[in-house]
Amino acid sequence: MRLSRILFIGIAIAVLGISLGYRQGIAAGEKQIAPAKVAIVDVTKVLQNSQKHKQWQDKMTQDETQMKAEFQKAQKDLEALQANLNLLKVGSKDYVDTMKKFLDDKSLLDAKDKFYQAKVDMEMQQWTESLYTKMLDITAKIAQKKGVDIVLAQENDLPSSSLRDFMLNIRTKKVLYNNAQLDITNEVLAALDEAQ
Repeated sequence: MRLSRILFIGIAIAVLGISLGYRQGIAAGEKQIAPAKVAIVDVTKVLQNSQKHKQWQDKMTQDETQMKAEFQKAQKDLEALQANLNLLKVGSKDYVDTMKKFLDDKSLLDAKDKFYQAKVDMEMQQWTESLYTKMLDITAKIAQKKGVDIVLAQENDLPSSSLRDFMLNIRTKKVLYNNAQLDITNEVLAALDEAQ
């Protein structure tokens, strides 16, 4: 009787241990993260093909055309001053006054050129940053709507314009392959064009 009691207690402890182990296994299984749902967006395609970007580029082209016209006029004025300077007697008051005006105008034109280039670079950076930020927000909304956990950037920059660009592309490439069904680029592009 004592042996059967010990045997019963041993079996009860074993059953209890198995039961606790099983419950811990279920709890651990519930805590495991399910495989992530992934999508792909071609960032370059979105940024370059956006209607908003095309409108901005058109405005920048108009500004550039106007700026070039101003510079060409100022350059012709400088050439006229240079031609006039060549006609004057070196050392005369008219020569000195014309040379001063020529150098002042040339310095002003050079300063304007540097200013306009810095202005264009700054505007381009600000525009690209704002468009990229808007694209990120739209991408997040589309991903949430589709139940996607991760969106990776896909860049299609081939053929590259130089070996340096190609090597940079290799170093920064985030996605080497994706199933076409994972690509949400066109949805992001359409939503970006519709966004205010």
